[in-house]
Amino acid sequence: MYLRTPKRYQKQRRHVVSRRFVRLVLVTLVIVIAGGFIYTRQDEIGPPVREFIANVAEQAQGSVATMNAPTPLPTTDPSARVVRANEAWDRGAIEEALDEYMAVADAAPNNSLLQQRIALGLIMQGRGDEAVIAAERAVTADPFNAGAWAIRALAYDRAGQPETAIASALQSISLEPNNAPALAYMAEAYLDLDRYDLAQETIARALTADPNSYEANYVDGLLNWQVVYDLAAAQESFDVASDEAPNLPYITVDRAWLEWNLGNNDLAQSLLTEVLELNPTNLDALFALGYLYYQAYGDPNQAFDYIDRCVSADPTNIACLNYLGTLLTALGDTQGALNSYRRLMQTDTTNPAHFLAAGRAYMSAGDCSSAIPVLERGYEQQQDQDLTNTDRLALFEEYLSECGAPVFIAPAAEATEEAAP
Repeated sequence: MYLRTPKRYQKQRRHVVSRRFVRLVLVTLVIVIAGGFIYTRQDEIGPPVREFIANVAEQAQGSVATMNAPTPLPTTDPSARVVRANEAWDRGAIEEALDEYMAVADAAPNNSLLQQRIALGLIMQGRGDEAVIAAERAVTADPFNAGAWAIRALAYDRAGQPETAIASALQSISLEPNNAPALAYMAEAYLDLDRYDLAQETIARALTADPNSYEANYVDGLLNWQVVYDLAAAQESFDVASDEAPNLPYITVDRAWLEWNLGNNDLAQSLLTEVLELNPTNLDALFALGYLYYQAYGDPNQAFDYIDRCVSADPTNIACLNYLGTLLTALGDTQGALNSYRRLMQTDTTNPAHFLAAGRAYMSAGDCSSAIPVLERGYEQQQDQDLTNTDRLALFEEYLSECGAPVFIAPAAEATEEAAP
């Protein structure tokens, strides 16, 4: 069998005169002749040769420098976005401002004021858990900033933790005595804990520290409205708060609710519309307008538009899901109402009225088997209320009985809340 031998192992023919020797002689002659030519004409040839060598050397140095120190990637300067955010905030476009602030938050982790703005913006959007995180970042950025601790107090209170809010407000006050915002947020936390005496005492301190504080006047308005039942005094306090902070939607929304209570429906509608022009997905304004159009103007179709926008912006919003069920029931869309209540039951609501409405929707659809567990949960929650609602308890018992479910009759309550819907 014939095997091909690799080329490097093949025999080479030998010559009497080596080819390598001939090439060496020729190259030597060329070098000698060229060297003589260059020597006799060095004044003409030298400068361009040296320039060429210098250029090659310079390029080589540049290549080495580039290889050892690569050009850094360009970084984004957040200052332009912060300026745009500040401008949007000042004119009341809080949603736009919040988008800009959050886009640069990671680039400015030590900017406590920026983090405070983010926290307050999230609070006004109803994003409580995110607001708490932003407030914690504000404190981390500057632990000795009284304003950061004050915003942290508001964030925790709006997230349903008023006790933590009070502790945070006290820390703010320890850093800056007579701190009106911190005192106001502490008063609001006391209000949410039903400690009306402490709330009124604390808000009086806040107004003494700064009579023009929008935070203090806002909470004073809440107290006059919800505790003292002096609507005229509440209106005055809200007016001061609005004058001092016309760009903050939460003040305008609560002022609109008060105007509705005073029978000033058109003014309330105008205030809420202004909020939505600058903040199209403001949940509080969307819910308030939906409620206003149905309750004040008797227009369920217009009300539905706003409540539907609210649910689209936040599919788990408890208030809007519940009211959407109410509106769809009024519009004769039984199945749509039932779907809304089903979604409501998937949230963390603990309001007995929501379970009563959902149970009634199941019964209207002829589905007692689904209605019974919902009614039973709501009935238990209603019995656990400190101040129970006897009318609502009676409705739970009536509906459970209609569906053939056993009913545990609760003992008579000592006081009654609002009437059942």
